[in-house]
Amino acid sequence: MTEGMQSGNDSRLKNIWDEVCVQVQGQESMMWEAYLDTMRSVIVRALPQVDLEAKQAIWLQTSNGLDWEANEESEDTPADDDDIAEYILNEYVRSAAADWTNSRIEKYKANSLEID
Repeated sequence: MTEGMQSGNDSRLKNIWDEVCVQVQGQESMMWEAYLDTMRSVIVRALPQVDLEAKQAIWLQTSNGLDWEANEESEDTPADDDDIAEYILNEYVRSAAADWTNSRIEKYKANSLEID
């Protein structure tokens, strides 16, 4: 994704993922909530491709899923897409962004240090 980038044309960052990585590894911008909303919506749009059993297994790892399992009231396991998206975002996407780098990200971070 490149539409809606906030870093500017001269930043060397190529896409939204580069911007997310820079923010996770450094300081979140004023637009961080918009990035989070975008990532959540991308995850939710992908969930129809995931089979129900996998969604249920993921959902059971969320805080709501753990609460449901502790108080199991029915045999049908729910699978809330918003809970799943939040879990994937926090447990996988953000940690991947913290570990991901490339030359554009490194140059951007180095340039930001020079400005500070």
